[in-house]
Amino acid sequence: MNNRDRLIDFMSDYKLERRDIAELVLVDRDTVDRWLLPPSANRRNDIPDMAIELLSLKLAARPKPAPELPAAQVPEAPPG
Repeated sequence: MNNRDRLIDFMSDYKLERRDIAELVLVDRDTVDRWLLPPSANRRNDIPDMAIELLSLKLAARPKPAPELPAAQVPEAPPG
């Protein structure tokens, strides 16, 4: 798995926005945008290993959010 895929997994697992990633690894939001561009894009930058490692360490201290249930599976409140 490459660093771009790991970043996408972190964003999905922890429900993070691009600005959250930028704040966690202390870069501009534009930098995160360039990291997430498809490999064929001209302006794409590779994500440094140190950024993935820092993100991994910071997120290890956080619990993963509970998965959201589809509306059909949300339990109804008891009557009364």
